[in-house]
Amino acid sequence: MSKKYQIIKTTLFIIIGILVLVFANTLTNNAYLLVGGLMLMYGIEDLTVEIITKKFTKDVPKVANNFLIILLGVVSLFLGPEQHFKSLCIIWATWAILREAWEVEEVVLHLKNKVIAIISTIESLAVIVICVFFIFEPTIEHVHIHVILLGIELILEVLFPLLNDILGSKKEEKEDI
Repeated sequence: MSKKYQIIKTTLFIIIGILVLVFANTLTNNAYLLVGGLMLMYGIEDLTVEIITKKFTKDVPKVANNFLIILLGVVSLFLGPEQHFKSLCIIWATWAILREAWEVEEVVLHLKNKVIAIISTIESLAVIVICVFFIFEPTIEHVHIHVILLGIELILEVLFPLLNDILGSKKEEKEDI
């Protein structure tokens, strides 16, 4: 991916993450908009990258997952604030578990820095455990916790790869010396 795309994505994710944290109470009450909107954003972004890089013909399961995320995003948007609250919680938790499982796979395959890999894996496992509780007991309090975690996760999602690249290039420079 181009540097320009990475800078735009990093900036947007950090801004959105900060906004989610600042407006966590409001977003908790409108979780269907947050979840649906973010699922659409993730699904469309991943699908667009797959199409632009022409990987969509090589990685059919990932393309299918992106279409599923987009579909669930649309469903979440139409659930409404009070309607099907438990369904929204289950959709959100399932999506988060899948996303974190992909994160762990990416960490294992692509991270250059072991400390960041360990921190990222622990964060992913913690989110998966929280999501399991979210499925079994979908309450407004758990939604609020999930909103706060989402804000943090949006920021970390772009910072971990950025730190990995920075620390990886510094490590390579030291090895060259």
